Amino acid sequence: MKRRLFAFFIISVLVFSLRTSVFAQSYSLELTEETVHVYWNTDGTLSLDYTLLFRNNPDARAIEFIDIVLPDNNYIVSEVSAETNGHALSVEEKYQGKGPGIAVDLGEYAIPAGENGYIYVSIARIENVLNPDADTNYASATFSPTWYGSQYMTGNTNLTVIFHFPPDISAEEIRYHIPSDNWGGSQEPEISTDEMGGITYTWHDEKANGNTQYTFGASFPNSYIPASAIVEPASTEVTAFSLSPIFYIPVLVFFMSIGIAWFIQHRTSANSDKD
Repeated sequence: MKRRLFAFFIISVLVFSLRTSVFAQSYSLELTEETVHVYWNTDGTLSLDYTLLFRNNPDARAIEFIDIVLPDNNYIVSEVSAETNGHALSVEEKYQGKGPGIAVDLGEYAIPAGENGYIYVSIARIENVLNPDADTNYASATFSPTWYGSQYMTGNTNLTVIFHFPPDISAEEIRYHIPSDNWGGSQEPEISTDEMGGITYTWHDEKANGNTQYTFGASFPNSYIPASAIVEPASTEVTAFSLSPIFYIPVLVFFMSIGIAWFIQHRTSANSDKD
């Protein structure tokens, strides 16, 4: 009996110490700014340029990983790059959410508690992003900027989304979609041109938040892109996600501890029966 109690005591101490080390600090951060340039290319592909400003809250875990939701899995990871303050960051496919996405490993440039950090992410080419439109002469282009789990996020996000259209399309040929119902900014985008002479649509809201999925869209004549670039929309579910694989360690430790406890109890009982 004493041996059994001692075994459970040791396991309890082990579990408590591991849980304490993992949960002494938890993720708590603000996505202060999020700007994403969305390029609808003439070959029917999509390119993305993200600028993200994170503020790590005091007494929070260091921000070690940043996940980015992508609209489709048809990308090449070697054509994805990320940096912070001029320092290159590793990009991995160890995305923690459901659906397509990538993970940026901040490594030695992890953002400590109470500090700010800019992250730049560029995805050169994503395929299968254009869908059929209600007008058979048009293609539909929709996009949701990345977002994060509400359990991690505080504060507001100054969110800007800029659509860049192929240079030859005129403003009169483009039709914007009404943003998702949860969008607090203007439904109608600001229309301008970029350095390539292409039309741009810009949506902006200073009081958005980093834990909400917003959806924006537009349609333009499909004669400007290859017919093969227009595909039926995927049914893949995309959800908010965690920021680091270490989040799951306590769950693993818990079940391992149960197994060890059962094994020790079983052996102790067997030895007692022999005595």
